[in-house]
Amino acid sequence: MKVGLALGGGGARALAHIGVLKALEEFKVEIDFIAGTSMGALVGGLYALRPDAAYVEKIIREYLIKYKKDISSLKMYAARSSVDEKKLFLEKSFSFAKDLYLWNLRIVKPYLISPKPFFKMFKELFKYHKFSDCRIPFSCVAVDLLKGEAVTLCDNYLFRNIAASCALPGFFPPLKTKDKVLVDGGVLMPLPVATLKNCADFIIGVPVHESFSPYNMKNALDIMFTADKVRYKKIIEYSQQGVDFFISPPVSSYAWSDFDYVEEIIQKGYKEAYSRKKELLKAASGRRISSFLGVRKIIGRIANRLHFGAVV
Repeated sequence: MKVGLALGGGGARALAHIGVLKALEEFKVEIDFIAGTSMGALVGGLYALRPDAAYVEKIIREYLIKYKKDISSLKMYAARSSVDEKKLFLEKSFSFAKDLYLWNLRIVKPYLISPKPFFKMFKELFKYHKFSDCRIPFSCVAVDLLKGEAVTLCDNYLFRNIAASCALPGFFPPLKTKDKVLVDGGVLMPLPVATLKNCADFIIGVPVHESFSPYNMKNALDIMFTADKVRYKKIIEYSQQGVDFFISPPVSSYAWSDFDYVEEIIQKGYKEAYSRKKELLKAASGRRISSFLGVRKIIGRIANRLHFGAVV
């Protein structure tokens, strides 16, 4: 039985994948295929190159420290809900001015974050390794803005394709090729299950998206954000079809930019996976038996046909 692991996108929340991978190693669950979206692609790509969760955690921690200034700049662009009514007048005024400034930036500039330090980080992390260098077959997902569809990337250099999978629209520039304009795979496929359906018999899905909760709809922006959340909720539900077993770390309360909470988020991933150990092994065992019986039935049918043909 071939096991596939689908690692969802969610910014800093995707650090929980490291904890999940640690637990799976302890369970002796062998992963045959990995697919990742956005930050799930970054974690999954590192693990596919070197299947050692402790190593992946070490290198990610190192780069979070090395690029702390650049990563911290993401916080000022994190999505905001309605201003807390308890804030003082001056705080409200400052918050309004900040929001207005950011919205103007969104209109004027093609992207908000300079891609240079982040592209440099991807290049340092993955060097010039290609997908063919991965010890575990790996793919990641991006969205082609020209065709309006999700694209599975599994060829050429890892750093370019994973950077494309992480290119949050509006924040980072899209990655352009001869015939594609690629952005974050989470736009259409927050959990890359579809890429594993043709190769894996048993798919473990690890979603780390925000839980659905409508904004306190006091103004036009709140209504816009809520409508977008409703749309995204349906995309998430669609992308999760085909998962045999879910491990859902309780990290929805963290913002996508909360990389300062690396320790907490990793631990939540580990604890959630560990708490599901018996259920996971039971589900995998059941699928293994079902797969075996299915193969026996197919062999039996083929044998019957051959026998029938011989008699005729």
